[in-house]
Amino acid sequence: MHTLKYIWRNMRRNAVRSLLTVLSVGFSLALMTVLYGFLASQDTYRDAASQASRVVVMNIQGFSGRLPISALDDVRGMEHVAAAVPLSWYGGSYQDEQMPFAQFATDPEQLFEVWPEYSLPAEQLEAWKQNRQGCVIDRRIAERRGWKVGDRIPLKGNLYPFDLDLQICGIFDSPKNTDSVYFHWSYLNEGLRQQNFAVLDNAGTIFLRVDASSQIPGVIAGVDDRFGSSETPTRSQTEAAFAQMFVDMLGNVQVLIRNIGLAVVFSLSLVTANSMAMAMRERVTEIAVLKAIGFSRGRILGMVLGEACLTSISGGLLGTAIGCLFLQGMNQILPQFFPFTVSEMLGPWVSYGLLAAMFLGFVSGIVPAVRAARMSVVDGLRRIA
Repeated sequence: MHTLKYIWRNMRRNAVRSLLTVLSVGFSLALMTVLYGFLASQDTYRDAASQASRVVVMNIQGFSGRLPISALDDVRGMEHVAAAVPLSWYGGSYQDEQMPFAQFATDPEQLFEVWPEYSLPAEQLEAWKQNRQGCVIDRRIAERRGWKVGDRIPLKGNLYPFDLDLQICGIFDSPKNTDSVYFHWSYLNEGLRQQNFAVLDNAGTIFLRVDASSQIPGVIAGVDDRFGSSETPTRSQTEAAFAQMFVDMLGNVQVLIRNIGLAVVFSLSLVTANSMAMAMRERVTEIAVLKAIGFSRGRILGMVLGEACLTSISGGLLGTAIGCLFLQGMNQILPQFFPFTVSEMLGPWVSYGLLAAMFLGFVSGIVPAVRAARMSVVDGLRRIA
């Protein structure tokens, strides 16, 4: 107990230096926490997608390719396909906000059959089906913006030369924050036809739900074989593979993030080691006096190493907390990019910052601690702190 009090007192002796060291460690490890949290969100999304028996059908050329809406009826008629809908990204602006939330043109008839985990009151679903300019929104959007059923959402087209004037017909609940607005595909297509847009009757992508997960490989092969010799060959994949595709578009981001983490730990070890070296140089005489009155080498070693570890771990706790708060804030501000809360993607990555802090404390403190333990009383008293 007396040793812990001594460590705490020494850490506060030069409060400014200790504070700066803790902040340096904290903010650097906050960056590390955010980066690893991003990786964890991707893993969580893939895990959630892998549990759903859904398949994504798109043009073999990717998003730039066209997938005619006529393919939707062909897909719906295939064996083991329970439901299928088009999903076309609109990407419009709301007032002065660029892409404030996700906006998809789809088919209200089967949307909630493809995503049965979404729930919408039956009367609201029926009202949406009857209203060509109607839409349904995620409850989290409604709560955040104070919207209710009957309100209108004007959207200015950025990708398409047609603006939307949507009316909220329903508010649905979902397990995670989709931050999405769904409206009639026919409303968008008819509007583009009036504008003589070059690409019409384009489904964009088709999401379908298979009646049994064991049938997914056969359905994927069947869809691609069906359109393989057409003018618009397709590439079908599971929803989990579709999610992984966006990560792959960023390149080998996992290796990059891990290398950044190693660089952060290495640079911090130099900062904390320099701080501890300065602290020990100021306490040479004090350490000699402690040894002279009976402090053992082991106790001296533990006190110096304990101070280094306490400083680093304090920074680690601060950094992990800041990083998690940042991720939680991004989930509230940009849920279309960070759809999961910190609690939903908890895992070993949360402890990486603390483990790095413990490593930093040991590395930065071991050399000064060993030197202090080995110092003789005579040599220490000869030097001036």
